[in-house]
Amino acid sequence: MELQQRHVAVLMGGTSLEHDISMASGAKVAESLNKTRYRVTWIVIGRDGLWHFPGTPPMDAFDAVGEIKRLGVECAFVALHGPFGEDGRLQGMLDLLGIPYTCSGCAASALAMDKIRCKAVVVVAGVRVARHVTFTQQEWQGDPESVTGKVAESVGFPCVVKTPCQGSSFGMGIPQTAEEFAGCAGGIVAVDGTAMAEQYIKGTEVTCAVLDVEAGQRARALPVTEIQPVTSAYFDFEAKYTPGATREITPAQIPAEVAREVQEMAVRAHEAVGCGIWSRSDFMIGSEGPVWIEINTVPGMTPTSLYPQAAAAVGIEFDQLMNLFVEAALRRRS
Repeated sequence: MELQQRHVAVLMGGTSLEHDISMASGAKVAESLNKTRYRVTWIVIGRDGLWHFPGTPPMDAFDAVGEIKRLGVECAFVALHGPFGEDGRLQGMLDLLGIPYTCSGCAASALAMDKIRCKAVVVVAGVRVARHVTFTQQEWQGDPESVTGKVAESVGFPCVVKTPCQGSSFGMGIPQTAEEFAGCAGGIVAVDGTAMAEQYIKGTEVTCAVLDVEAGQRARALPVTEIQPVTSAYFDFEAKYTPGATREITPAQIPAEVAREVQEMAVRAHEAVGCGIWSRSDFMIGSEGPVWIEINTVPGMTPTSLYPQAAAAVGIEFDQLMNLFVEAALRRRS
């Protein structure tokens, strides 16, 4: 009896600053899905918001809904990063269409993308987070000296300044002094209209992938990965996506009890936010122990990405991992 193929659409590209990264992730996913089990369609969302289906002219989102229905898509593999892809808006559309997808649901995706509000949730779950203050573009333009003073008093320098709703280290800086802060804050707050100045934690940077594909079972943490940038001061865009720019060590060279604490905190954050299927939490290990930084609901799937490296450390190869995500999504619908 011939195995019936399920129709999986891989969504990639998007209008966010992470368009190129998403294209690389989506291509890797589409190439790796089991072609005997799945019929795979590439769907590319351009920077201009137009949807590109194979063999048809680009179309807007309204017409794209009809095309998705016409094609009979049974599952969407979301390989979109950042706003308008990872932040719950696309997930809500797929929910309305009744199409399962390979990432967290609408509410969890939206919460995870907002670093400020997400921190407020995970800290209630007992996860240690870094101190921070927020400021708006209006506040910065109106009285930059007051904002700088608030950051100096509450967080101190150096600090980490970031936009609350971007990824891949877009809209981020680490000013060492008040003068450097004044030089970078205006450009960062302009990205989203709000910025967060966060406590700088000197120590070891690690990340922990969480796999949540077993029905009725608690999500499990994969081995912790240690991140050692070679050519950059921190894990910036170049360090993330340039081969050889970072040493990524799995399992991390940290004490076993610290690794277990990181793993427990990653699972706790995953559960508190309401994530499903997979996530990856980033940490700094400072003098007081691991400090949770943020959670990613659609981590990168490029050849240099961290999540597949962690899966490989426990014997889960890339194509197997993709199949686990799709099957979990299909079960979630049923």
